[in-house]
Amino acid sequence: MCDKLNVKQEKFIQGIIKGLSQRQAYKEAYEVDYDDNAIDINASKLFNSAKVKLRYEELLQELQDKSIMTAKERMIWLSDVVKGNIKHISYGGNGEEYENEAYISDKLKAVDTLNKMSGEYTTKVDANVNTEIKVTIDD
Repeated sequence: MCDKLNVKQEKFIQGIIKGLSQRQAYKEAYEVDYDDNAIDINASKLFNSAKVKLRYEELLQELQDKSIMTAKERMIWLSDVVKGNIKHISYGGNGEEYENEAYISDKLKAVDTLNKMSGEYTTKVDANVNTEIKVTIDD
């Protein structure tokens, strides 16, 4: 048995990953015009098949991996917070919308986090130590 999906199966699972329902993904992948009940049954069987389910899990993992920020991305974002490039919206008493920089306390937390990430708080000691060790073993 080949573990690779055919073109229609891949299109079906890609549709589901993009947010389509099983019914809609099946209709688009297989270009069929059956009644909805028949499509639902076929889509469910297809989705629950081992190789399609495996491909679905692979694609989900890829999406999760892409959504996790790298250390560099986190450092850039935190730097943008400190520099005032990241804004948040607040609303006045009259309902007007205001765009504001992060609070100073948030900027300080961002600086603290950046310092921890870059090892600024770590004291490095470089020492060359010569010592003599005597070991005595009594029988």
